[in-house]
Amino acid sequence: MIRRISSCQIINQIAFCQSQSLNWVPYFPSNVVAVDLSLNYIIEVNDTSFLHLELLQNLDLGMQKTQFLRIKKNAFRNLSNLVFLHLGSNRNLVLDPDAFVGLFNLKQLNLIYNGLSASILEDEYLRPLVSLEVIYLNSNVIERVQPNLFFRNLTNLKEVVLKLNKIKTICENDLLGFRGKFFSLFDLSSNHLEHMNAIDFDWKTCGNPFKNVSLEVLDLSLNSLDADRTRLLFRALGGTIIHHVILSQNIMGRSFGYNNIKDPNNETFEGLKNSSVRSLKLSRNFIFSLEPFVFAPFKELKEITLAVNKINQIKKDAFSGLQNLKSLNLSNNLIGEVFSYTFEGLHSVTEIDLSNNHIGVIQHNSFTGLFSLQTLNLRGNAIKNLHEFAPIPKLENVLLGDNKIQSSYGLSTFAQNSIFVDLSENRLRDLGVFYDLMNFPNVQFILLRHNKLSGCASNSVVPKENNLLYLDLEDNMLQLIWEKNICLDVFDNLNKLNRLRLNQNFLQFLPEAIFKGLTTLNSLDLSLNLLTHLPDNVFPESLKVLNLSGNILGSPNPDLFSSLSLIDLGRNPYVCDCNLKEYLLWISQTNVTFFSHVEDMVCYFPNELLGVRLLDLNTESCVEEDQRLILKLRLSAFISSVTIIILIMMSTITFIHFRGLCFVIYKKIITILQGSPSVAFRDSYKYDAYLCFSSKKNLFRFCLEARDFIPGEDHITNIRNAIWCSKKTVCIVTKEFLKDGWCIEAFNMAQTRLFTELQDVLIMVVVGGLPRFKLMKCDPIRTFIKSRHCLHWPEDFQDIDWFYERLAQNILKEEKSKKQTDVVLQNIRVQS
Repeated sequence: MIRRISSCQIINQIAFCQSQSLNWVPYFPSNVVAVDLSLNYIIEVNDTSFLHLELLQNLDLGMQKTQFLRIKKNAFRNLSNLVFLHLGSNRNLVLDPDAFVGLFNLKQLNLIYNGLSASILEDEYLRPLVSLEVIYLNSNVIERVQPNLFFRNLTNLKEVVLKLNKIKTICENDLLGFRGKFFSLFDLSSNHLEHMNAIDFDWKTCGNPFKNVSLEVLDLSLNSLDADRTRLLFRALGGTIIHHVILSQNIMGRSFGYNNIKDPNNETFEGLKNSSVRSLKLSRNFIFSLEPFVFAPFKELKEITLAVNKINQIKKDAFSGLQNLKSLNLSNNLIGEVFSYTFEGLHSVTEIDLSNNHIGVIQHNSFTGLFSLQTLNLRGNAIKNLHEFAPIPKLENVLLGDNKIQSSYGLSTFAQNSIFVDLSENRLRDLGVFYDLMNFPNVQFILLRHNKLSGCASNSVVPKENNLLYLDLEDNMLQLIWEKNICLDVFDNLNKLNRLRLNQNFLQFLPEAIFKGLTTLNSLDLSLNLLTHLPDNVFPESLKVLNLSGNILGSPNPDLFSSLSLIDLGRNPYVCDCNLKEYLLWISQTNVTFFSHVEDMVCYFPNELLGVRLLDLNTESCVEEDQRLILKLRLSAFISSVTIIILIMMSTITFIHFRGLCFVIYKKIITILQGSPSVAFRDSYKYDAYLCFSSKKNLFRFCLEARDFIPGEDHITNIRNAIWCSKKTVCIVTKEFLKDGWCIEAFNMAQTRLFTELQDVLIMVVVGGLPRFKLMKCDPIRTFIKSRHCLHWPEDFQDIDWFYERLAQNILKEEKSKKQTDVVLQNIRVQS
């Protein structure tokens, strides 16, 4: 429910009144639980300002635009349920001693930048706040910390923030009101502690400021503490329980090229040996060298942060005594080499951060003894070789990005069991490194971006059993690999991959079925490539998120995006013609979420539509154009079909009428191409053929009955001799042939020779248009025509040359007869 009271807006029992130029507190409904009155001109809050607001829990009166804000007596007496009060950023806050009466449930009080002095702690302003847990006193003018003894009754007080004040010293007798308390945070950062930094400061008289006080976090950052002052302070704090010590942005350390200030040594932290310190933050100091045994007092220490110093040297035994250390951060320093002794003794450490140093030299067997190390961050160094590392058996996350690595040789020696491998921003050129990494049995995340991978000499295959979930190949040159049709199986076995990044790879095309093995792929990034076309069914059905922005897709096919829930198709040069109609219809109706606003998609071509939004295009004209195109296609198809049919018919008719002439022309062409026919080979046969009943002159040496039979010989003998002395027997079958017994006997003998020699020695020529059933009445002829082809005398004279050609070929050719397995045996009758 939304209501407006005066200049305020109330939404769900929360009143928003900020920046409304209010001079007084307006009236609010009694059910309001939160009120924001910041950035107004209110100068006074009194006992009538908040009537009937027993449910109010949060009140913000910060940053009033007046010279001062006066909080009068009993101003909050009606706000018994208030838990958060913000009075900060009122440059001159004037508090009545009884201003906070009635706030017995208040837990957080914000008094930052109010111009408050030490009296806020020394006087009884805060006595009514018996439930107070957190008080913010940042950026005031407090010079000393001497809390009133009533603070002992504030048993819930856990956090005191005093940063950016003017505290000069803090001694044992100052914090009497805090004795016996446990603070989760005590922040004294940015106070300078001027008196305590003086050379003649009497530390013995000052004593332990946190005597009988326990601290979860003590923040002493930005207090101008050097190594000597830090040693004296921690000696004074001896025995005080402090779990987390923050000493960032001090002047500790001699820096690079200086010797006038000391680096911390084995005495600097000696005073904290009984303080149960668990984490030590020394970031943004000037430490140049880590001296031997510098952290030896911290027997329970689990975390050290030394980031952003000037560390160049790590002496032997620098980390001695840290048998419980889990995390070591040495990032952003000046470390140039790692020795085999550098991390000796860190048997329990699980994480080492050496990123953004200058490490280029690694001694053989460095990182030895790190039996528990799980994460090693070496990003942003100058490492070239990986074969000097000692085996790290439990290493799961290896970050080697932004180095000068050219080969993965040696990586398997120390990172074989890694889950996360980062080799991005190196000098790798061969995609074979990916195949090498896939032989790591546990690898799930691989980063190879910004490497310019442009070759693939690997003959390996990605193991079918793998656990890869994330693969980043951004900013490489896969186009140069795939255009050579090599390593097209790179994704075939990645059946668990969830996210794949291929952006900025100069891809001009996607190989067919390149993603066929990615059956669980959820997110694919193909942005900033040169893709002009996407193959059908190229994306897996599991794909939900696709980035195709910054390509050259003029008319994307919306059928490819059916499985998606999120897509980015921005910054593509759309060609706004009728080919884009389906895409325009899809973007106006789809439920897919567009990462780039559809309103920002504009035409690039043609010039008359340059800059026009896709949503403003009208596709109605495309329907009429499609219909006209269909009519044109139908007419073209009809004309083409009729033309082809007419050509076929004309060709057929022409061939039928002039086939004899065509054959003569064909023979002449063959003669020209092959030359004159060679003289037939003279074999052992006396005749080329035995021809029955023909007296015409022939081109062949025919055996003719009237000419070549021996007078006086038995007629059967002459026939048999003629058949066996001729290469072929040509039987001219006519009606008279079927009636002549001698012809049938000659045919029988020729067929007997055929069965004996298993050669085609019998040629049958049918003359006179004899029907087949008449031929089948003769047993020898029936047996022949069932298994062999016979020639027919042409009825049309123009076929006579073709017939003679076939007859001549059959006479001269030598061809073995196929063995017949189904020979019909003639019945033989024996007469007695």
